[in-house]
Amino acid sequence: MFNGQKINELIEKEMATKVSIYNYAGISKSQLDNIINGKNIPNGKIIEKIADFFKVPIDYFFDRSIETSSVNIGHHVNGNGNKVSGDITLSECKKENEHLKELLSEKERTIQILMKQNSI
Repeated sequence: MFNGQKINELIEKEMATKVSIYNYAGISKSQLDNIINGKNIPNGKIIEKIADFFKVPIDYFFDRSIETSSVNIGHHVNGNGNKVSGDITLSECKKENEHLKELLSEKERTIQILMKQNSI
């Protein structure tokens, strides 16, 4: 659930002004106040603008408690969907993906050969 009070927390922490926030986000003062007080839930574009203003992930403004499972792909990769970092580049990941596709193709070809040999 969206928590507008987190905007107030950031205003205090970063010593930001509401004027600078609503100008940056392209909304009115009353819209910002209504968002903070929970009277209005902002759309994705406004949330993104406010998150960009404070340099926080969009997810920061949501109170959620979900369990996430961790999958080890053989590389050190951390992230929450908004920001991901790790020891593998995108190009390396694409190369690895292509290699795995080639392996699957070869496996499929081998299975077809064995099936033909068994049916003779």
